[in-house]
Amino acid sequence: MNKKEIQNLVILMQEKWANIVLEIGKAYRNKTNVDDLVSELLNDVYAFNHCEVLFKPTLAKKEQFRSNKEEFISYFLGQNKVCVEDSGFAIKNWKSIKFENYKIIEHNDSSLAMGNYFFEDESGQLLKVEYTFGFVKINKDEIRINLHHSSLPYND
Repeated sequence: MNKKEIQNLVILMQEKWANIVLEIGKAYRNKTNVDDLVSELLNDVYAFNHCEVLFKPTLAKKEQFRSNKEEFISYFLGQNKVCVEDSGFAIKNWKSIKFENYKIIEHNDSSLAMGNYFFEDESGQLLKVEYTFGFVKINKDEIRINLHHSSLPYND
């Protein structure tokens, strides 16, 4: 694959991630079962079925680093309480998620994307978050996230 094709795969995976997170929130607010959406996020977006995955959630303070599905579910849904500080990032009232890549780089079968993403809630408030996502190629035309680091910008 050439550089442009890799960049397109990264952008498509970021869009898929954002769409699923938004759909989880909508389903939760509508009191609809979110299990299929969570499964899609963990298995079709993240690389759990292919390699180890590292996660530093945006709003994690006590248990800063995560690496298994139950810890991811705790952060995104806030219901299994594997990590007691989690309140459910994906079930907040997000209206939109927009990625702005600073740069996407690629080496062998992996890629990294770094930049800011913006979470807009139902009242129009924006949350700016810095991210680094790592992607691993799982076959000729597919990638999955194996590194997800998010943090709030430095506040002086």
